[in-house]
Amino acid sequence: MNIVIFGGNFDPIHLGHLNMARKAAKDYDAVTYLVPSPIGVWKTESASKKDKLNMLKLAIEGFDELKIDEFELNSGKSNNNYSIDTVIYFKNKFPNDKIYFLIGEDQAMNFHYWVKAKEISQLVQIIYYPRSGYHVSEENIQTYNMRAMEGQTFDMSSTDIRDLSKLNLPPQVLNYIIDNELYFVKKIKDMYTSKRYQHVLSVARLVCEIAEANNLIAENQYGNYFVSGYLHDIAKNMDKAQMYQLMKDNCPEYLDMPEFAYHQFIGAVVAQKEFGIKEEKILDAIRFHATGRKNMNELEKIVYAADKLDPTRGYDSSELIQEMKKDYQKGFIKVLKANREYLISKGKMTDNRLTQECFDCYLND
Repeated sequence: MNIVIFGGNFDPIHLGHLNMARKAAKDYDAVTYLVPSPIGVWKTESASKKDKLNMLKLAIEGFDELKIDEFELNSGKSNNNYSIDTVIYFKNKFPNDKIYFLIGEDQAMNFHYWVKAKEISQLVQIIYYPRSGYHVSEENIQTYNMRAMEGQTFDMSSTDIRDLSKLNLPPQVLNYIIDNELYFVKKIKDMYTSKRYQHVLSVARLVCEIAEANNLIAENQYGNYFVSGYLHDIAKNMDKAQMYQLMKDNCPEYLDMPEFAYHQFIGAVVAQKEFGIKEEKILDAIRFHATGRKNMNELEKIVYAADKLDPTRGYDSSELIQEMKKDYQKGFIKVLKANREYLISKGKMTDNRLTQECFDCYLND
């Protein structure tokens, strides 16, 4: 049997980690052992040992080629685990097997700084996975007998996930983070009232359910759908004077819109500046979730509908939710019609050019 050692903080594990681990297992006909390191005392935003391990277990469910080894977690050391110790442990555990040591290209580039680097390279075969923006010197490749792997590079990091700027992680891990209030969750909750937080969380999950039912979510896109719903009302509780100033500074072209719509425009500003959201589709879904507009993309349509149909609003929206899950394009039209009827019945049809343009674009009856 071949063994791959893959160590890291995994705080949290993301899709880039999983891709590396599975590719190594496939290329070397091996079992890849993920070896999480203990939490450094300086990383106050980190998950606990228990949470980190639980997220790893969720992430590798269904992948028989992946396993977890808790050697470093159980070493009793907080931040002084050296790879040489882990390598010796695996050599003793699997004395008759070929052992590979998987690292990223950024780590391979600086491998000569590692403790007992030469000894590690003599005990195991070092393999490194490509990472955009890094290049390993020929000297390191020769000195430490490194082998390069071939594979798709991913712009992902655990730091981005902890900050909420990119949620490139398995859905089950994301749900664990939300349910256990890890990383960014406290900051988000502090920006909402309790009732509003329950609404946005419900909308985020409904957005994902609708997108999944329509087979719209690619492997690394679940987080984009979730965060669009999670942040759609992020400016809802902002002071009106502050909101007006932000509108003047960032969205002057929408100052003619009714005040109820200001939070959607400012929400996109907050998502971008406060949380580092760069994906335009996400920003547009936040920016037009309350009013809609003409020529909406699929994410905008789903967030718009999920916001209107959120079950926590207290009315039975189950029929329209099912229509959205069956066919979001047709379901969106039905949601628009229902919303137009509601606005007319309440006498709330105002001079709102974006909503009128949305109705004109999609409702031809």
